[in-house]
Amino acid sequence: MSSIRRYTVSTLSSELDRMVQRHWPSIEVQGEVSQLSTPASGHCYLMIRDRQATLSCVVWRSNWQQSGYKPRVGEKIIAVGRLGIFPGQSRYQLYARAVRAAGEGEWAKKLAAIKARLEADGLLDARRKRTLPKVPAVVGVVTSATGAALQDFLKVSRERWPATRILVAHSKVQGVDAAGAIIQALELLIEDGRSEVIVVTRGGGAREDLAAFDDEYLARWIASCPVPVVSAVGHQVDTTIADLVADVVAPTPSAAAMACLPDGAAGRQQLAQHADSLHHAMQRAMLRRWQRLDDLKMRLRGPTQKIRLAQARHQELNARLDGAMARVLANQKQRQNSLEARLQALSPLSVLERGYAIVQGPDGVVHSPDEVSRGTAIRVRVAGGSFDAEVCGVRRSGTKRSPGS
Repeated sequence: MSSIRRYTVSTLSSELDRMVQRHWPSIEVQGEVSQLSTPASGHCYLMIRDRQATLSCVVWRSNWQQSGYKPRVGEKIIAVGRLGIFPGQSRYQLYARAVRAAGEGEWAKKLAAIKARLEADGLLDARRKRTLPKVPAVVGVVTSATGAALQDFLKVSRERWPATRILVAHSKVQGVDAAGAIIQALELLIEDGRSEVIVVTRGGGAREDLAAFDDEYLARWIASCPVPVVSAVGHQVDTTIADLVADVVAPTPSAAAMACLPDGAAGRQQLAQHADSLHHAMQRAMLRRWQRLDDLKMRLRGPTQKIRLAQARHQELNARLDGAMARVLANQKQRQNSLEARLQALSPLSVLERGYAIVQGPDGVVHSPDEVSRGTAIRVRVAGGSFDAEVCGVRRSGTKRSPGS
């Protein structure tokens, strides 16, 4: 009789977990997402099912954050990972390391073929990419007129450069006939002829929601557009065919508006900064000139001061000279007066004033009685005039009068 092995619940779960991992270390499971939750832990918990069964699936946080594809309830997916036993409930589940949309392999092959044909025709060559106009007068937009993408684009456009006109060509952006609708909208804008750049945009969505932008015919229309085209398709990490042929790729509608239009606020701020810089430069230049002028004034102040001192010295010398000349003249005047007084005292005329007379004979002034005789005509000069006389007699000092003399 064979022995019966005894387990506890936890030991049985652990042994089954080892067995399951050993037999199914790496598998792919396809099914439809029936439940999905992403709690604060950052892990993703899913229930995938087909018509007959369900399977629990967990994607650890690190793998979930790195995944470019985030499934939603109702989508068919392929989960890649290992099977294991969850010990807490003793049930098996799939520990997925990657999740992708079902049928993605075939779709990838189709996209690769489209890329190869576009590349063979030179449509993926980076050298054919055109630059956007810096300040377009008119921007055409192909998108859904009722979608949030248009509102985002218009909001940013008004904030950045409200002078630019926005022409909106309404189009479906999702569904089997969306690619054709987008092409018709492009035709309208091209026929209108006013758009200087055209933006093809929509909001985010699942990979299959973006299928219209992987259409080869649409890609060739974008490549042949006579004006530059900006592709702004959602928030997806994956690149669409439209992105590959567009002249500029933007991750969001708002980013597309930023790529097409200049930043008016930044331009005004830059202009204000330039004005401030110019103002400060002028102030610095004026300050340098004033400093130069002050320096010249200081350099001129020395000679000017010398001139002023020389002028003062000159005035002082003039004053001293005038004083000296006045004193000399006064002294000379005084001396002249003294000499005049002395001369006046020695003048014969002064003697006449005292009662004396001057006698002149035929030969001039008579100095001695011997120079005249009786009967000699003489002229006697006295103070106030003269008179003529005749000598009646001659007397000599110490002798008596000679009658005959």
